[in-house]
Amino acid sequence: MGRRGKSSIVHDVKAAVNELDRIGQSKRDLRAKGEHGIHSLKQKKETLSAAQNFAKWTRSVFGVKSVYQLKEEHYKAYMSHLEKENRSVGHRRNVETALRHLQKGMNLRSEKFGKEKHVFVPEKRLTNWREVKKPTDRSYSREEYQKILKNVPARSRDAVMLCRELGLRVREAVRVEVQHFEKTDHGSGWKLFIENGKGITKGGRFREVEVPKQFRADLERMIDGKTEQEKLVPLQRDTVRRAVNEACRKTGILQKGRGLHGFRHAYSRERVEELFKDREISESGRTMVDRIMTNRDKGRGADYGMVSERDKEIFRQVTEVMDQVHEEIGHGKGRWDLAAVYMR
Repeated sequence: MGRRGKSSIVHDVKAAVNELDRIGQSKRDLRAKGEHGIHSLKQKKETLSAAQNFAKWTRSVFGVKSVYQLKEEHYKAYMSHLEKENRSVGHRRNVETALRHLQKGMNLRSEKFGKEKHVFVPEKRLTNWREVKKPTDRSYSREEYQKILKNVPARSRDAVMLCRELGLRVREAVRVEVQHFEKTDHGSGWKLFIENGKGITKGGRFREVEVPKQFRADLERMIDGKTEQEKLVPLQRDTVRRAVNEACRKTGILQKGRGLHGFRHAYSRERVEELFKDREISESGRTMVDRIMTNRDKGRGADYGMVSERDKEIFRQVTEVMDQVHEEIGHGKGRWDLAAVYMR
């Protein structure tokens, strides 16, 4: 059941997950027949990734060479490993779901080849869904932002401003160079433009962001006197992190769960409101966001209940705004899961 050798366990996982491929088939019809499977490319990709990570870990730690050598003790050890790595409850539950899919696929293959079923997944999950935290607003207010700026060293202050005013990750803020900023004929007269982000942005992703008018003077100060290849903020990201932590401690700002990412959250929320205002849908846009997130909380599609032409039009505009902000902060389109975290 699968080729042997160093890569056999990874091959076994892929074969098992493929057995559950039901993409294009009615979930309702399959469930009526007592069958279950994977119904979307996204679900299949995430299941395969999580299951293969587990397989590689067991091969490395326990020397497991085939999925049919897996035991419940391996499952429990891996979940304990993820918890020690501070992976969230939500992530760990997703991994448990993926491993349940893996076992189902393995058993379908066992049946196909006339073999006995193999069980390594415990009947009861190790994680509790009640512990999964719903997304909360992690952004810093403008007042908190200004207090932090006043209490960090000059260079760290520049990095914080790049995070807050352009939505950069801190590691991007300390890597971005003068050459990544271009003059424009509108707005503040500047934009961030990174065509090839290798070594700069996460995953080397393209980035294009209009520089806000209120940030123009500070940006030009950072650029002044530097060559094209020079970094705007020649610091290590941990230096910035420590500076912000200390500033929050001194000013009494509650930082738990926000960290430096809180500036990206603040950028995203403010940018959404700004774009809604530009489209003259401030109130209807925010109402639509609430409807979309409620749908998702209930396990429905984002556009569930969008019947009227007006609803459909507002939904279209909100989707465009969300996708634009996602692109500006380095996310992919259609990520309502991330919108719930960054823009709700």
